[in-house]
Order: sequence, then C-alpha cells, then structure tokens
Amino acid sequence: MATSNALIPPQQGRGNEELIPAIGYIRVSLAREEMISPELQRKAIEEWAARTGHKTIDWVEDLDKTGRNFKRRIMRVIERIEAGEAQVIAVWKYSRFGRSRSGCILNIDRLEAAGGQLVSATENFDTTTAEGRLQRGVMMEFNAYESERAGTQWRETHAWRRNQGLPATGGQRLGYIWHPRKTYRPDGSVKLQDERYELDPRTAPLVADLYQRYIDGEGFLQLCETLNRAGIRTVRGNPWSTASIKFYLDTGFAAGYLRIHDPECRVPYDDKCPRHILVRHPTMQHPAIISEETWELYRQRRKQVAVTPPRARAAVHPLSGLVRCGICSGSTTRSRGGRRGFVSHQCGTRHRQGLAVCKGITMSEKALLTAVKSWLQDLLDEVEASASQAADAAKERELRRLSVASDPKADLEARISKIDRAIARQMQLFAMLDDDDHDGTLASAHQKTLLALRDEKAEARGKLEAVEAGGRSGSGPISQASAAAVAEGLLEEWLTIPPQRMNALLRRVIGQIVVTGERQIVIVEAW
Repeated sequence: MATSNALIPPQQGRGNEELIPAIGYIRVSLAREEMISPELQRKAIEEWAARTGHKTIDWVEDLDKTGRNFKRRIMRVIERIEAGEAQVIAVWKYSRFGRSRSGCILNIDRLEAAGGQLVSATENFDTTTAEGRLQRGVMMEFNAYESERAGTQWRETHAWRRNQGLPATGGQRLGYIWHPRKTYRPDGSVKLQDERYELDPRTAPLVADLYQRYIDGEGFLQLCETLNRAGIRTVRGNPWSTASIKFYLDTGFAAGYLRIHDPECRVPYDDKCPRHILVRHPTMQHPAIISEETWELYRQRRKQVAVTPPRARAAVHPLSGLVRCGICSGSTTRSRGGRRGFVSHQCGTRHRQGLAVCKGITMSEKALLTAVKSWLQDLLDEVEASASQAADAAKERELRRLSVASDPKADLEARISKIDRAIARQMQLFAMLDDDDHDGTLASAHQKTLLALRDEKAEARGKLEAVEAGGRSGSGPISQASAAAVAEGLLEEWLTIPPQRMNALLRRVIGQIVVTGERQIVIVEAW
C-alpha cells in the first residue's frame, strides 16, 4: 500500500498494530554535507513518525558514505521493502537517499513497484500526485546539481594544491610537521602563511625504519604492532591497523610523491578507486624521508607479496621458497628427521604424489646453508677482486671501463648501496636512542650526518646518471655489484640475523637453490 507524506492522519486513536511500519535511513557523506549529525536526522524522522501514524521498526546508517553512488546499505533496505518487511523508507531529506540522477530514479521506481514509498521527514511533498512527484524530481535534480557543483569546486581546489606541491586534502602525515596555511594567534586573530611540510626529527627515522623492516621481510601486522606499542596513533587518533599502515606506506609520501586520482578516470572520486597515480612536483616537492632506491625496493617486495600465496609470505626459516627439486623442478618441504636437531628439505612432489611421479631429492638444511654462505663469499670476493685489479693506473682504469666484470656503473651502484645502508643505520640508531635531548644537540648532529650522507649519495647518483647518459650499460655487472653489497651485509650478520630477514635478503640475490638428482647444490643468481 502506497502512503502519502502529506495526507497521512495523526496517530491519535490508533493502536500499535495500525501504525505503518517504516525503516529509518540515515546517511552522513564524506564531505559532511550540511553538517547534520546522525542524531539530528534520527530525531527529525522520529518526530515525523509520531505525527503521521508510522512506527520505525529499524534504523540503518551509512556513515562516511557518499551519495553519488548506491554502493551502500540502502540497497539492502530496498530489498527488505520488496520482501514486505516494511512499507516506507524514511529519510531526513531526499538528498540522504542519494545524489545520483540515474541511481535515484531507478531505485525509487524499484521501491514503488514493490508498493513501498520513499518519504522525507522535512520535505512535505505528496508523491501520490503528479505535482508531488514533480516537486520531488525538482528537489532531487537540485541535489544532483549541488553534488556536481561541489565536486567541481573540489577538483579545482585539488588541482591548485597539486600545482603547489601539496597533498589534495592537506592534514598531518606521520614523519612530518605540518604547517597549515591558516593558524590562529593567541588573541584569536588569523595568521596566513605558506603551507608546507617539514621532517619531524622524532618520527621521520621511525618511518624510514618501517620501510626498511618491510623490505627485510616483516609484515604489515608486525609494523602496526610496533607503532601501537610505542603509543603512536594515526592522524585521526586511532590505533594503526594493517590497512592503515599499508595505505600510508603505499602513498609514497615519505619518498616525496603525491597520490592523486587519475584525471582520466571517469568514475566519481573514491579514495579506494584503484586508478590512483603517484606524481612528484618538479620544483616544489616536500622533503623525502626515504631514498628512491628504498622506495623501489619496497615496491618490488609489494609486487612479490601480491603473487605469493599467503602461507608462503611470512618466512619461518631462511630458505623458505628458494629450494627446488632438480628432478621435477618442484618446490620442497622442510621437515625434521629422527636425529635430534636434523632438518632437511625434501621434494614436495614426491611427498604429495609418490615415487611414480618423482623419485625426489633430500638435502640437509645445514648443507644448504653452508653452500649458500660459501656462494655469497665467492660472489663478494669476485667483485672485490675485479674492483681492485685496475685501481692504480689510467690504463688500468680504461681497461676496467671496457671490462664487463668491472663496469663504472657497478662501482657507483655499490657505492650508492653502501651509502643507503649507512643512512638506514644512522636513522635506526637515532630512533633507538634513549638519552634525553632537551637542547636538540643529538637531533642536530643526526640531521648533519644525514645531510652529509645524502650529499655524498647525490654526487654518486649524478656520476651514475652521467655514465648512463654516455651509453655504458649492462644489467649483469650492475646487478652483480648490488648483490655483492647484499652479500656483504648477510655475511656480517650471519649469526644474528633473524630467519625472516635473511630470507628476504637472500631472495634479492638468489633466484633458486636447485638440488640435483646427484645431490649436487646449484645456486642460480637472481639476475
């Protein structure tokens, strides 16, 4: 039975069994349109129900939801009307139902086809008449216009902020001190200034450490637990979650990037839209906390994790996912034998499908680790030997320039990697410092050291770009030099490095560890 918002008599004299069942729907948009709180919307609907002979059997809320689409709980409410659970959807204003032209028309038609009705508690239109439907249509058209106008203004504002090298929405960022454009003096007057972001000496080293720890094999859950234990909250004052830490690190803000919605995307803006791109302002960048190399290593691991089965993401031993059977090329399983402390890697195909498919291989983990350590040392010795062969005369330097084994690009790449490790260690030392720094002496010394290291890195990066511009290339020696730098770090920390971090570093230099049918160990380089 269709009901009219204007013609329903008061409920005096009616029993509860005669009241018309309605579902109250409340929406507060992302932009906090009209700043009408859920409590005020609920009160208006309750007053409407009291004077029009309705009873509200349930309340459905969509908080922080835009009205530009119908990917909301309102669709479930419509299904309940179609099922006969209620006859009316009551909203504070029609704009709460939605601000999409086509969406509003289609869903109101669906609602009324089921014998239901959409009623506004504050807009008194008799929608059972042609005039009332016209008034409602005009109001909804105006709502759509207001939404589009606001969207246009926001797009213009966002574009202006991007042109100034600022994030579209402003606000605090972990690792930075935000200086907003408008501040208030003690007397209450407004002070305008250039909006900018500066490195926070207290939290910037922590952000760098989060990236490095993820690169080294830790997961987002471990990272957010670290922040929460330290009492650090999000900019909204909430505890960190895996979703929030993942989102923050993925934005690349700490690497100097701005995350913007793809201008070519025709879908209305949604923060979760996959079509976002990272850009850098050519001249007005905010200071970066991490290097470009660290950012690229982070992205590489993110891509690797995306294609890795969940059970294999968190390595529990150093060789997780690296050892392969040389007979069937399948993965291996790690198991403990009868002898105390004996651990071996066995062919997984044989374990699952039997000898008829693969006769399998077995190799002790101790032997595998010994072979890996020896391979890392050989790699390091080879690179160091090739670098020292032509270190004296100009003729030798010229030969090294032409040599595949000792390309200048390899030397510069190794130098940059070494500086990156020094920067990471410096940030970690400062973050773990327990001494009080009331006068800022330690922070000043920390910043001075970082600036010196970054200047040295910028010089090496400039030389590397000059070499690349000259056409001297070759992925082999570059990758080999980078692998040697990783090998050096692994060998230095071999006895103390956690298994998870060792596995992440080994994956950067080793593609596979193959155990042949003759029980030989063959290590395949990652490059």
